[in-house]
Amino acid sequence: MIGDSGAGKTTLLRVLTGAWPASTGSVRLGGAMLQQYGPKLATLAGYLSQRAPLFEGSLASNIARLDPAPDPEAVIAAARRAGAHEMILALPHGYDTRIDDTGAPLSGGQIQRVGLARALFGDPLLLLLDEPEASLDAAGEAALAAAVRAHRAAGGITVISVHRPAAIRDCDLLLVLEHGQMRAFGPREAVLRQTLARPAPARARGAAT
Repeated sequence: MIGDSGAGKTTLLRVLTGAWPASTGSVRLGGAMLQQYGPKLATLAGYLSQRAPLFEGSLASNIARLDPAPDPEAVIAAARRAGAHEMILALPHGYDTRIDDTGAPLSGGQIQRVGLARALFGDPLLLLLDEPEASLDAAGEAALAAAVRAHRAAGGITVISVHRPAAIRDCDLLLVLEHGQMRAFGPREAVLRQTLARPAPARARGAAT
């Protein structure tokens, strides 16, 4: 999913998580509306924002989404899939490292890697990523790309919002948003040819952002 700032990418992702209601129509997963899943939806979808909000506590509890009794193996598995396991082990207290609600003492890139591990915790079917590469260094971007490829290979669905064209190289389908409206959607190469072949339309009056 690509588009300029204010195009509606974050709004659409939040609707897909069920956090925001759709203004019209409905969002379906496996043929059922999101509301029908109830609390189970939290186990089916993982979400990573542009800067992952962390909570005061240990890294393990943050990855486990504050589960009071998380499975340690599931926490480590999520960190491995996010390419964060070795990074966490290098910290003085490993998975027991305490952080505050700003993520300190972690760097921005480390925070994002922990956020990706949290999104992958529990092996969700649907992985929703909102410009996840914004705070990542080269190693973090490589870990993100590997995590997305592994998620797809395991049969998962990934929806990723990006600014940088290089980030769409592994996608099958491409959605172009502009001023809150769909400009194009379909196979990646076909959409790229279509959008490059014609100029962008004028701003739609009254469109959502």
